[in-house]
Amino acid sequence: MSGKLSGKTALITGASAGIGWASAIALAGEGANLVLTARRQERLTELEALVAKAGGKAVSVVGDAKEEQTAIAAVEAATKSFGSLDILINNVGVGNYKNLVDTSAEEYDEMVDANVRSTFLFTRYATPVMIAQKSGTILVVSSMAGLYGFGGEAVYCPPSLHRLALHRH
Repeated sequence: MSGKLSGKTALITGASAGIGWASAIALAGEGANLVLTARRQERLTELEALVAKAGGKAVSVVGDAKEEQTAIAAVEAATKSFGSLDILINNVGVGNYKNLVDTSAEEYDEMVDANVRSTFLFTRYATPVMIAQKSGTILVVSSMAGLYGFGGEAVYCPPSLHRLALHRH
């Protein structure tokens, strides 16, 4: 542990796998206290144990990131457990690898809830804490599809809608 983030608290959404998991390990290695949130309790428990084994501190909040109560509980866990919230990593996200016409409204709602609503909710509740502290960092992990657009992801990224129209002539 280098201790660069000693005394800082990071909240990571989608911490049970992938980028969220790797972010937790990296931040713990720098001395940060962690608030981990995801839907899978067993994975969060496993990650907490790894952090503790490395000498770090972590607490978990199990819940769906699209639910307002999950965001509220996670921010409260940060302030109650560690006294601050210095870093928010909005990492939750899903992709829809279908064409627009093959995507149901329910699938679209699920994607928007994961990719947009969750980011809004966690940022909404973390920001007042950071304003009161007069410091904080908010990171939003996103897909390159949002910038470039790829065929078969028309629902996810506006550039694909444009290409879809061009290629249908």
